[in-house]
Amino acid sequence: MTAYPMIEKAKKQARDCFLGIAIPCEKSTVDGLSIRSEKVLKFNRKILRRSTKVKATTVDPRIVGGVDGMIVTVGLPGSVERVQALTEQYAAILLSNEELSPFKD
Repeated sequence: MTAYPMIEKAKKQARDCFLGIAIPCEKSTVDGLSIRSEKVLKFNRKILRRSTKVKATTVDPRIVGGVDGMIVTVGLPGSVERVQALTEQYAAILLSNEELSPFKD
């Protein structure tokens, strides 16, 4: 059940008012004459009903600054200390011939 049924009813009535849109166009006949007419494009009702629902987007916590995925935390992400530490860790991983990651899953 919605919190405001009167608003939802108004939205439904507004959607029902718009069946489609008429576009004027010129059509040619067999005799070579042209006739002015209208082409009607109908709206998809299911899409109109779905578009009223708001979808929440999730924010990646790494962007906000809350989660650091490095196992051995060195410096801040993007800092010179972090880049040097990662270079050393990846070099050690290559020497050990193991497939490890310095970051958590």
